[in-house]
Amino acid sequence: MGNNQASNSKKRKSGISASQFGDILIKTDKSYYFSGEVVIGNIYLNVIKDGFPGCVVYLRVSGKEKCQWTETTTNTSSDSDGNTTESTSTSTYTGKSYIYQHKLVIHNFESPSLPLGQFVFPFQFQLLSHLPSSFYQNDVAQISYKVKAAIQSKKSSLNCIMSIQRLIIREPLRQNTQPLTGNMQIHSQDCCFPSDGVCLINCSIDKHNYLPGDVAHLEINIDNSSLDEQITSISIIFLNTLTLTDDSGRQKLQNWIVQKNEIQGVGPRRKSQKNVRFLLQNNKSPQEIQPSANGRLVNSVYSILIKVNLESDSCCFKEDPLITFQIQIVAAVPQSTDPVLIEPPDWNPQVFSIQKVYLTDRNKQTGKILNQDDQNGQHKKNDCIKGNSVLDIQQQMQE
Repeated sequence: MGNNQASNSKKRKSGISASQFGDILIKTDKSYYFSGEVVIGNIYLNVIKDGFPGCVVYLRVSGKEKCQWTETTTNTSSDSDGNTTESTSTSTYTGKSYIYQHKLVIHNFESPSLPLGQFVFPFQFQLLSHLPSSFYQNDVAQISYKVKAAIQSKKSSLNCIMSIQRLIIREPLRQNTQPLTGNMQIHSQDCCFPSDGVCLINCSIDKHNYLPGDVAHLEINIDNSSLDEQITSISIIFLNTLTLTDDSGRQKLQNWIVQKNEIQGVGPRRKSQKNVRFLLQNNKSPQEIQPSANGRLVNSVYSILIKVNLESDSCCFKEDPLITFQIQIVAAVPQSTDPVLIEPPDWNPQVFSIQKVYLTDRNKQTGKILNQDDQNGQHKKNDCIKGNSVLDIQQQMQE
Protein backbone atom coordinates (compact mmCIF):
# COMPACT_ATOMS: atom_id res chain seq x y z
CA MET A 1 0.00 0.00 0.00
CA GLY A 2 1.09 3.60 -0.30
CA ASN A 3 0.37 7.25 0.41
CA ASN A 4 1.73 8.80 -2.76
CA GLN A 5 0.21 9.49 -6.13
CA ALA A 6 1.23 6.97 -8.80
CA SER A 7 3.27 9.15 -11.12
CA ASN A 8 6.25 7.03 -12.12
CA SER A 9 6.43 5.32 -15.49
CA LYS A 10 7.01 1.97 -13.79
CA LYS A 11 4.65 0.25 -11.39
CA ARG A 12 5.44 1.28 -7.84
CA LYS A 13 5.67 -1.43 -5.21
CA SER A 14 4.04 -0.14 -2.04
CA GLY A 15 5.25 -1.24 1.37
CA ILE A 16 3.36 -1.68 4.61
CA SER A 17 3.58 1.83 5.97
CA ALA A 18 4.36 5.30 4.69
CA SER A 19 3.67 6.96 8.04
CA GLN A 20 4.18 6.14 11.70
CA PHE A 21 0.52 5.20 12.14
CA GLY A 22 -0.08 3.17 9.00
CA ASP A 23 -0.94 3.45 5.38
CA ILE A 24 -3.86 3.82 3.01
CA LEU A 25 -4.22 2.90 -0.65
CA ILE A 26 -7.01 3.52 -3.16
CA LYS A 27 -7.15 1.29 -6.22
CA THR A 28 -9.81 0.91 -8.91
CA ASP A 29 -10.41 -2.16 -11.04
CA LYS A 30 -8.74 -0.42 -14.00
CA SER A 31 -7.06 2.91 -14.75
CA TYR A 32 -9.17 4.04 -17.72
CA TYR A 33 -12.90 4.20 -18.35
CA PHE A 34 -15.36 5.29 -21.00
CA SER A 35 -17.89 7.93 -20.02
CA GLY A 36 -20.94 6.29 -18.46
CA GLU A 37 -19.04 3.27 -17.10
CA VAL A 38 -19.18 2.11 -13.48
CA VAL A 39 -15.99 2.60 -11.48
CA ILE A 40 -15.35 -0.18 -8.95
CA GLY A 41 -12.57 0.07 -6.39
CA ASN A 42 -11.29 -0.53 -2.89
CA ILE A 43 -9.73 1.55 -0.14
CA TYR A 44 -7.14 -0.48 1.77
CA LEU A 45 -6.27 0.69 5.28
CA ASN A 46 -3.52 -0.77 7.46
CA VAL A 47 -3.23 0.84 10.92
CA ILE A 48 -0.09 -0.31 12.75
CA LYS A 49 0.10 2.24 15.59
CA ASP A 50 -2.56 3.51 17.93
CA GLY A 51 -3.29 7.17 18.49
CA PHE A 52 -3.92 8.76 15.08
CA PRO A 53 -6.42 11.56 15.83
CA GLY A 54 -8.95 10.78 13.12
CA CYS A 55 -11.69 8.26 12.53
CA VAL A 56 -13.42 9.11 9.23
CA VAL A 57 -12.51 7.50 5.90
CA TYR A 58 -13.23 9.82 2.99
CA LEU A 59 -13.53 9.26 -0.73
CA ARG A 60 -13.05 12.25 -2.98
CA VAL A 61 -13.76 12.22 -6.72
CA SER A 62 -12.37 15.19 -8.60
CA GLY A 63 -12.41 16.21 -12.22
CA LYS A 64 -11.50 19.55 -13.70
CA GLU A 65 -10.51 21.30 -16.87
CA LYS A 66 -8.24 24.31 -17.01
CA CYS A 67 -6.40 26.36 -19.60
CA GLN A 68 -4.02 29.29 -19.81
CA TRP A 69 -2.52 31.37 -22.58
CA THR A 70 -0.89 34.75 -23.13
CA GLU A 71 -1.46 37.39 -25.77
CA THR A 72 0.89 40.24 -26.62
CA THR A 73 -0.36 43.46 -28.19
CA THR A 74 1.64 46.35 -29.65
CA ASN A 75 0.35 49.91 -29.33
CA THR A 76 1.65 52.88 -31.35
CA SER A 77 1.26 56.46 -30.10
CA SER A 78 2.32 59.84 -31.49
CA ASP A 79 3.23 63.02 -29.65
CA SER A 80 2.57 66.61 -30.71
CA ASP A 81 5.80 66.71 -32.73
CA GLY A 82 4.80 63.67 -34.76
CA ASN A 83 7.22 61.30 -33.08
CA THR A 84 5.87 57.78 -32.72
CA THR A 85 6.58 55.28 -29.99
CA GLU A 86 5.63 51.67 -29.65
CA SER A 87 4.80 49.79 -26.47
CA THR A 88 3.93 46.18 -25.91
CA SER A 89 1.74 44.63 -23.24
CA THR A 90 1.18 40.99 -22.38
CA SER A 91 -2.02 39.65 -20.89
CA THR A 92 -2.57 36.20 -19.41
CA TYR A 93 -5.95 34.51 -19.67
CA THR A 94 -6.96 31.56 -17.51
CA GLY A 95 -9.96 29.29 -17.23
CA LYS A 96 -10.83 26.67 -14.63
CA SER A 97 -13.97 24.61 -14.20
CA TYR A 98 -14.81 21.61 -12.01
CA ILE A 99 -16.51 18.60 -13.57
CA TYR A 100 -16.47 16.62 -10.33
CA GLN A 101 -15.83 17.95 -6.83
CA HIS A 102 -17.32 15.36 -4.50
CA LYS A 103 -16.24 14.37 -1.01
CA LEU A 104 -18.03 11.49 0.66
CA VAL A 105 -17.84 9.64 3.96
CA ILE A 106 -17.12 5.99 3.26
CA HIS A 107 -16.85 4.94 6.92
CA ASN A 108 -16.85 6.54 10.35
CA PHE A 109 -15.22 4.47 13.12
CA GLU A 110 -16.89 6.78 15.68
CA SER A 111 -13.92 6.57 18.02
CA PRO A 112 -11.48 9.17 19.41
CA SER A 113 -8.63 7.74 17.34
CA LEU A 114 -8.11 5.40 14.42
CA PRO A 115 -8.37 1.79 15.65
CA LEU A 116 -5.61 -0.70 15.05
CA GLY A 117 -6.27 -3.26 12.34
CA GLN A 118 -6.58 -3.94 8.65
CA PHE A 119 -9.64 -2.84 6.70
CA VAL A 120 -10.97 -2.87 3.14
CA PHE A 121 -13.74 -0.50 2.02
CA PRO A 122 -15.20 -1.42 -1.39
CA PHE A 123 -16.95 1.34 -3.34
CA GLN A 124 -18.46 1.99 -6.73
CA PHE A 125 -19.92 4.92 -8.67
CA GLN A 126 -21.11 5.57 -12.20
CA LEU A 127 -19.50 8.18 -14.41
CA LEU A 128 -21.57 10.75 -16.23
CA SER A 129 -22.39 9.71 -19.77
CA HIS A 130 -20.92 12.78 -21.50
CA LEU A 131 -17.59 13.46 -19.81
CA PRO A 132 -14.87 15.16 -21.86
CA SER A 133 -11.81 13.03 -22.49
CA SER A 134 -8.70 13.30 -20.35
CA PHE A 135 -6.40 15.77 -22.08
CA TYR A 136 -2.99 17.32 -21.48
CA GLN A 137 -1.03 19.72 -23.65
CA ASN A 138 2.01 21.11 -21.89
CA ASP A 139 0.88 23.91 -19.57
CA VAL A 140 -1.73 25.22 -22.01
CA ALA A 141 -4.70 22.93 -21.48
CA GLN A 142 -5.65 20.08 -19.18
CA ILE A 143 -8.64 17.86 -18.40
CA SER A 144 -7.90 15.53 -15.49
CA TYR A 145 -9.70 13.14 -13.15
CA LYS A 146 -8.63 11.65 -9.81
CA VAL A 147 -9.93 9.57 -6.93
CA LYS A 148 -8.54 10.12 -3.45
CA ALA A 149 -8.86 8.34 -0.14
CA ALA A 150 -8.07 10.24 3.06
CA ILE A 151 -8.35 10.16 6.81
CA GLN A 152 -8.35 13.65 8.26
CA SER A 153 -6.28 14.43 11.34
CA LYS A 154 -8.00 16.40 14.07
CA LYS A 155 -4.63 17.88 15.02
CA SER A 156 -3.11 20.52 12.76
CA SER A 157 0.37 19.21 13.55
CA LEU A 158 -0.36 15.93 11.73
CA ASN A 159 -1.09 15.62 8.05
CA CYS A 160 -3.95 13.50 6.85
CA ILE A 161 -3.28 9.96 5.61
CA MET A 162 -4.01 10.07 1.88
CA SER A 163 -3.73 8.10 -1.34
CA ILE A 164 -4.38 9.39 -4.87
CA GLN A 165 -5.03 7.60 -8.15
CA ARG A 166 -5.42 9.22 -11.54
CA LEU A 167 -8.27 8.12 -13.82
CA ILE A 168 -8.07 8.26 -17.61
CA ILE A 169 -11.47 9.03 -19.15
CA ARG A 170 -12.20 8.20 -22.78
CA GLU A 171 -15.12 9.77 -24.59
CA PRO A 172 -17.54 7.28 -26.14
CA LEU A 173 -17.23 6.69 -29.87
CA ARG A 174 -19.19 9.39 -31.61
CA GLN A 175 -21.89 8.35 -34.04
CA ASN A 176 -20.84 10.75 -36.76
CA THR A 177 -23.64 11.56 -39.18
CA GLN A 178 -21.27 13.04 -41.75
CA PRO A 179 -20.74 10.90 -44.85
CA LEU A 180 -17.56 8.94 -45.44
CA THR A 181 -17.24 10.52 -48.87
CA GLY A 182 -16.66 14.07 -50.09
CA ASN A 183 -16.26 15.77 -53.43
CA MET A 184 -15.36 19.08 -55.00
CA GLN A 185 -15.31 20.64 -58.45
CA ILE A 186 -12.78 23.01 -59.97
CA HIS A 187 -14.30 25.00 -62.84
CA SER A 188 -12.10 26.59 -65.45
CA GLN A 189 -13.77 29.98 -65.04
CA ASP A 190 -13.07 29.89 -61.29
CA CYS A 191 -9.36 29.53 -61.99
CA CYS A 192 -9.19 31.93 -64.93
CA PHE A 193 -8.16 29.10 -67.25
CA PRO A 194 -8.46 29.85 -70.97
CA SER A 195 -10.28 26.58 -71.70
CA ASP A 196 -13.74 25.57 -70.58
CA GLY A 197 -14.17 22.51 -68.38
CA VAL A 198 -14.30 21.15 -64.87
CA CYS A 199 -12.11 18.89 -62.75
CA LEU A 200 -13.98 16.48 -60.47
CA ILE A 201 -12.38 15.17 -57.27
CA ASN A 202 -14.04 12.53 -55.12
CA CYS A 203 -12.57 11.18 -51.87
CA SER A 204 -13.68 8.50 -49.40
CA ILE A 205 -12.35 7.61 -45.94
CA ASP A 206 -12.69 4.26 -44.18
CA LYS A 207 -14.10 5.48 -40.82
CA HIS A 208 -14.47 8.44 -38.45
CA ASN A 209 -12.89 7.08 -35.23
CA TYR A 210 -9.17 6.36 -34.80
CA LEU A 211 -6.54 5.74 -32.16
CA PRO A 212 -3.28 7.72 -32.19
CA GLY A 213 -0.95 6.06 -34.66
CA ASP A 214 -3.73 4.39 -36.66
CA VAL A 215 -3.68 4.38 -40.44
CA ALA A 216 -6.52 6.15 -42.28
CA HIS A 217 -7.29 4.57 -45.65
CA LEU A 218 -8.33 7.07 -48.32
CA GLU A 219 -9.39 6.63 -51.92
CA ILE A 220 -9.04 9.74 -54.09
CA ASN A 221 -10.48 9.79 -57.61
CA ILE A 222 -9.46 12.69 -59.87
CA ASP A 223 -11.24 13.29 -63.17
CA ASN A 224 -9.30 15.99 -64.99
CA SER A 225 -10.33 14.81 -68.45
CA SER A 226 -11.97 18.10 -69.45
CA LEU A 227 -9.25 20.53 -68.34
CA ASP A 228 -6.01 21.47 -70.10
CA GLU A 229 -4.38 22.40 -66.79
CA GLN A 230 -2.12 20.24 -64.61
CA ILE A 231 -3.16 19.14 -61.11
CA THR A 232 0.35 19.25 -59.70
CA SER A 233 -0.25 17.49 -56.37
CA ILE A 234 -2.74 16.58 -53.67
CA SER A 235 -2.05 17.57 -50.06
CA ILE A 236 -3.40 15.41 -47.24
CA ILE A 237 -3.37 17.31 -43.95
CA PHE A 238 -4.02 16.02 -40.43
CA LEU A 239 -5.22 19.15 -38.59
CA ASN A 240 -5.94 19.78 -34.91
CA THR A 241 -8.09 22.74 -33.88
CA LEU A 242 -7.84 23.57 -30.18
CA THR A 243 -10.30 26.09 -28.76
CA LEU A 244 -9.60 27.45 -25.27
CA THR A 245 -12.11 29.49 -23.25
CA ASP A 246 -11.22 31.51 -20.17
CA ASP A 247 -13.45 32.28 -17.19
CA SER A 248 -14.82 35.43 -18.83
CA GLY A 249 -15.74 33.67 -22.08
CA ARG A 250 -12.79 34.92 -24.13
CA GLN A 251 -11.61 32.32 -26.63
CA LYS A 252 -8.31 31.38 -28.19
CA LEU A 253 -8.27 29.35 -31.42
CA GLN A 254 -5.16 27.38 -32.30
CA ASN A 255 -4.72 25.38 -35.51
CA TRP A 256 -1.89 22.88 -35.65
CA ILE A 257 -0.84 20.73 -38.59
CA VAL A 258 0.00 17.39 -36.99
CA GLN A 259 0.96 15.58 -40.18
CA LYS A 260 1.07 16.45 -43.89
CA ASN A 261 1.67 14.31 -46.97
CA GLU A 262 1.93 15.21 -50.65
CA ILE A 263 0.94 12.79 -53.40
CA GLN A 264 1.36 13.14 -57.13
CA GLY A 265 -1.42 14.86 -59.05
CA VAL A 266 -2.68 14.21 -62.56
CA GLY A 267 -1.88 15.68 -65.96
CA PRO A 268 -4.19 17.59 -68.33
CA ARG A 269 -7.04 15.58 -69.87
CA ARG A 270 -6.35 12.60 -67.63
CA LYS A 271 -7.95 10.58 -64.83
CA SER A 272 -6.35 8.94 -61.82
CA GLN A 273 -7.29 6.93 -58.72
CA LYS A 274 -5.10 7.19 -55.61
CA ASN A 275 -5.26 4.70 -52.73
CA VAL A 276 -3.50 6.32 -49.77
CA ARG A 277 -2.45 4.99 -46.36
CA PHE A 278 -2.21 8.06 -44.13
CA LEU A 279 -0.52 7.60 -40.73
CA LEU A 280 -2.19 9.58 -37.93
CA GLN A 281 0.79 10.54 -35.83
CA ASN A 282 3.10 13.47 -35.23
CA ASN A 283 6.46 12.67 -36.82
CA LYS A 284 8.07 15.87 -35.53
CA SER A 285 7.56 15.04 -31.86
CA PRO A 286 7.76 11.74 -29.98
CA GLN A 287 4.94 12.91 -27.73
CA GLU A 288 1.71 11.08 -28.44
CA ILE A 289 -1.06 13.23 -29.88
CA GLN A 290 -3.83 14.08 -27.44
CA PRO A 291 -7.37 12.77 -28.00
CA SER A 292 -10.40 14.67 -29.18
CA ALA A 293 -11.98 16.45 -26.21
CA ASN A 294 -15.39 18.05 -25.98
CA GLY A 295 -14.83 20.14 -22.86
CA ARG A 296 -16.43 23.45 -21.96
CA LEU A 297 -13.07 25.23 -21.63
CA VAL A 298 -10.89 22.83 -23.62
CA ASN A 299 -12.22 21.67 -26.99
CA SER A 300 -9.96 19.64 -29.29
CA VAL A 301 -11.17 18.71 -32.79
CA TYR A 302 -9.32 16.79 -35.50
CA SER A 303 -9.84 16.91 -39.25
CA ILE A 304 -8.35 15.35 -42.37
CA LEU A 305 -8.17 17.86 -45.23
CA ILE A 306 -7.77 17.02 -48.93
CA LYS A 307 -6.33 20.02 -50.79
CA VAL A 308 -5.78 20.33 -54.55
CA ASN A 309 -2.64 22.14 -55.71
CA LEU A 310 -2.99 23.61 -59.21
CA GLU A 311 -0.29 24.34 -61.73
CA SER A 312 -1.57 27.85 -62.46
CA ASP A 313 -0.59 30.66 -60.06
CA SER A 314 -3.45 32.83 -61.27
CA CYS A 315 -6.28 30.82 -59.71
CA CYS A 316 -9.20 33.09 -58.86
CA PHE A 317 -10.32 31.06 -55.85
CA LYS A 318 -10.38 33.17 -52.69
CA GLU A 319 -9.63 29.99 -50.76
CA ASP A 320 -8.01 26.76 -51.84
CA PRO A 321 -10.56 24.05 -52.71
CA LEU A 322 -10.80 21.49 -49.89
CA ILE A 323 -12.54 18.31 -48.86
CA THR A 324 -12.83 18.10 -45.06
CA PHE A 325 -13.45 15.02 -42.90
CA GLN A 326 -13.95 15.61 -39.19
CA ILE A 327 -12.64 12.62 -37.24
CA GLN A 328 -12.40 11.57 -33.60
CA ILE A 329 -9.11 10.58 -31.96
CA VAL A 330 -9.87 8.26 -29.05
CA ALA A 331 -7.44 8.15 -26.13
CA ALA A 332 -5.11 5.19 -26.34
CA VAL A 333 -5.12 2.61 -23.56
CA PRO A 334 -2.51 3.95 -21.14
CA GLN A 335 0.32 1.93 -19.70
CA SER A 336 -0.52 1.14 -16.10
CA THR A 337 1.20 3.34 -13.54
CA ASP A 338 -0.96 2.15 -10.64
CA PRO A 339 0.72 1.01 -7.45
CA VAL A 340 0.95 -2.73 -6.90
CA LEU A 341 -0.72 -3.89 -3.71
CA ILE A 342 1.82 -5.77 -1.59
CA GLU A 343 -0.03 -7.51 1.19
CA PRO A 344 1.74 -7.68 4.56
CA PRO A 345 2.53 -11.21 5.79
CA ASP A 346 -0.24 -10.96 8.41
CA TRP A 347 -2.80 -9.43 6.03
CA ASN A 348 -6.27 -10.48 7.22
CA PRO A 349 -8.47 -7.42 6.81
CA GLN A 350 -12.03 -6.78 7.84
CA VAL A 351 -13.94 -6.25 4.59
CA PHE A 352 -16.91 -3.88 4.78
CA SER A 353 -20.01 -3.84 2.60
CA ILE A 354 -19.69 -2.09 -0.74
CA GLN A 355 -20.68 1.56 -0.77
CA LYS A 356 -22.58 2.67 -3.87
CA VAL A 357 -21.71 6.32 -4.29
CA TYR A 358 -23.95 8.64 -6.30
CA LEU A 359 -22.24 11.77 -7.64
CA THR A 360 -24.88 14.45 -8.09
CA ASP A 361 -25.10 18.21 -7.71
CA ARG A 362 -26.88 17.66 -4.41
CA ASN A 363 -24.00 15.83 -2.77
CA LYS A 364 -20.94 17.79 -3.86
CA GLN A 365 -18.28 18.12 -1.17
CA THR A 366 -20.44 16.64 1.61
CA GLY A 367 -21.94 13.79 -0.42
CA LYS A 368 -24.33 11.03 0.47
CA ILE A 369 -23.95 7.30 0.05
CA LEU A 370 -26.29 4.40 -0.51
CA ASN A 371 -25.54 1.06 1.12
CA GLN A 372 -25.95 -2.17 -0.80
CA ASP A 373 -28.83 -3.21 1.45
CA ASP A 374 -30.83 -0.03 0.81
CA GLN A 375 -33.18 -1.38 -1.83
CA ASN A 376 -35.64 1.49 -1.46
CA GLY A 377 -33.18 3.90 -3.09
CA GLN A 378 -33.14 6.34 -0.19
CA HIS A 379 -29.85 8.04 0.60
CA LYS A 380 -28.48 7.85 4.11
CA LYS A 381 -27.05 10.96 5.69
CA ASN A 382 -23.35 10.84 6.46
CA ASP A 383 -21.55 12.00 9.55
CA CYS A 384 -19.36 14.77 8.20
CA ILE A 385 -16.52 16.66 9.80
CA LYS A 386 -17.81 20.03 10.85
CA GLY A 387 -16.27 23.46 11.36
CA ASN A 388 -12.72 24.26 10.41
CA SER A 389 -11.78 20.61 9.87
CA VAL A 390 -13.78 20.63 6.62
CA LEU A 391 -11.64 23.45 5.31
CA ASP A 392 -8.51 21.70 6.54
CA ILE A 393 -9.13 18.52 4.57
CA GLN A 394 -10.09 20.47 1.45
CA GLN A 395 -6.85 22.43 1.61
CA GLN A 396 -4.70 19.36 2.21
CA MET A 397 -6.33 17.39 -0.60
CA GLN A 398 -5.92 20.15 -3.17
CA GLU A 399 -3.16 19.78 -5.73
